[in-house]
Amino acid sequence: MNERGTAPEPLLNAGLTRRTFLLGAASVAALGACGSDGGGSSDGGGSGTPSATAATTPAAAGLDADPFTLGVASGDPRPDSVILWTRLAPDPLAADGAAGMPAETVSVAWDLSLEDSFADLVASGVTPADARHGHSVHVDVPRIEPATDYFYRFRVGDFTSPVGRTRTLPAADASPRQVRLAVANCQHLEAGFYAAYRSIAEDQVDLVVHLGDYIYELPALAGPGGDRSSAPADPPTTLEAFRLRYASYKLDPDLQAAHASAPFTLTWDDHEVSDNYMGDTLPSGAPADEVRALRAAAYQAWWENLPVRLDPPDGPDLVVYHDVTFGDLARLYLLDERQYADVPPCRGETVPYDDGNCDAVDEPRTRLGADQEAWLADAAAQGGVTWNLLGTPVALAGIDVGTDEPRYFLDLWDGYPQARQEVIDLLATVDNPVVISGDYHQGMVLDVNEVPFDPDSALVATEFMAPPISSVLFSDPVDARTPQLREQLDGHGYLLLTVTPDDVTADFRLVDDVRDPDSPVATASVWRVDAGDPAATPI
Repeated sequence: MNERGTAPEPLLNAGLTRRTFLLGAASVAALGACGSDGGGSSDGGGSGTPSATAATTPAAAGLDADPFTLGVASGDPRPDSVILWTRLAPDPLAADGAAGMPAETVSVAWDLSLEDSFADLVASGVTPADARHGHSVHVDVPRIEPATDYFYRFRVGDFTSPVGRTRTLPAADASPRQVRLAVANCQHLEAGFYAAYRSIAEDQVDLVVHLGDYIYELPALAGPGGDRSSAPADPPTTLEAFRLRYASYKLDPDLQAAHASAPFTLTWDDHEVSDNYMGDTLPSGAPADEVRALRAAAYQAWWENLPVRLDPPDGPDLVVYHDVTFGDLARLYLLDERQYADVPPCRGETVPYDDGNCDAVDEPRTRLGADQEAWLADAAAQGGVTWNLLGTPVALAGIDVGTDEPRYFLDLWDGYPQARQEVIDLLATVDNPVVISGDYHQGMVLDVNEVPFDPDSALVATEFMAPPISSVLFSDPVDARTPQLREQLDGHGYLLLTVTPDDVTADFRLVDDVRDPDSPVATASVWRVDAGDPAATPI
C-alpha cells in the first residue's frame, strides 16, 4: 500500500463552518472554555479530548500585511492524523514570485480544536515556513481521533488565518454507514467562475477528491467580466512563475472556501505542467532535459500550494499515486497517468487527435510505469472492503468522437489499449469496482466492458466522469460510435458520491451559468450502482 510520505515535522506538537470561513482572517483570538465531540457521517469516531495549551504566537518582524491571503487547507487524512496547509503571501502576485515574503524562514503557530471557537485545543504547535518552499506550511498533526471533525487555524505576528474544518478517516476496523466524496477536476481560471466550489463548501463532505488540472499553464486570457486573468501572462516555465500561477488561482474565494470546508486528496493531470505532456516529452518535441526542468519547477509549485502528505520534491520526480481506505467500506486508488507514461502513438506536433488507422496504437506501451502498476496490483489485492474506487484522471472506458469513421483522443487510455486492458482485467478481480474520471470537460456515465467498445462483452464496472469545475466544455455528442456511453451531461460542476455498504450514488451537480460567480448549482442527474451488480441505474 502506498500511503503518502511524511510531511515536515512541527517544532511542537500539534481544525470550519461556512459562517466562520466567511468571517475571513481576524486578529488573534482569545482562548476560553470547553470542547465538544466532533460529529460526522461515518462510524469509528472518538472523543478527541482537548488537552493542549496554545503555542505562543511567533513574532514576525516587518510583516505588516495579512500573510494568509491564499487561505488554509487540509488534506491526505488518515485515521489518526491529517495535513494542515497554508502559504504565507502578504503580496501573493508580486512579480518575483516571493509573495512579499523575506528570503528567510518564518515561524508559524497552528491550533487544532473540536470547536470553531477554539475554546479548548486538542493540539497546538509552531512550525517553520521555509523560503525555499515558498513559505508554505505542511503540518502533520499526529495522534488524533478517527472519523472526527476538527477545526484549525494558523497564527503569526498580529495575524490569524481563516478557520478550516477537516476530518479524519474512519479507523481501519470501522464499518462506516456512509462516506460522502466530492470529485473535482479541470478548473481553468479564465474560463469561468467557481460556483461549483461554493457548492462543494456548502456540502461539507468527508473528502474532496481532485483528479487534476488544478491550474492551467496556458497563456493568460481575459476571463468573464474581463477581470479574471492569471499571472504571469505567458505560460510558466520557472518555479517563480508557477508560484504566481498558483497564487492567481488560490486567491479565488470559492476555491478557498472549498479547501477550508473539508480535506482534499489529489493527483494531477497534464496542465499542472504542460498540455499533453507524457513522461519527459512534449508534443512540441522539446528536449528531454528541458521537459525535466519544467517538471521540477511545476512539481515543486504543486507541492508548495497543496495539502499533500509528501516530502518536498528534489528534482523532476514525485510519487503522487496513492490509496485512501475508509474502514471496511471502500478503498480509493488515485493514479498518476503522466509522469511515467510512454509517448502516445501517432502523436502530432500540436493536434492530439488522430484517425482510427493509427497502426502504432496496438504497440505495447505503458501509461502507469512498472512501479505504479505493481503498486496498484498489490493495493487492490488487499481486499477487506466492499467498494473499490479507481480514480483515473482521464477516461478509461473509451470515447470515440467520430461519426462515420473512428476518431480517438489518443491522450486518453484509447492511446494505450494494452495497458488499459491490464487495468480492466485487474478491476475484474476485485469486489464492486467503480471508476471515477475527469479531463474530458463533460459529465458522463460509461460502461467499462471487458472488451472496450464491445457492449456484448462482460460489464466490469461503471465509470462516472466528473464534469469540469470551469474549463471550456467539449460539447459535441460522442454517442454515435461510443456504445458504452450511458449518459452525457454538457455542463460545469462536480460529482457528489455517496458510498454506503449497499450502493454508490452519483449526483451530477451542474452550474447554471459558469460566467456568474453567484450561479445556482443543482443536481442534473443521479445514478446508482448496487453492491454485487456493476451496472448503473438512473434514479
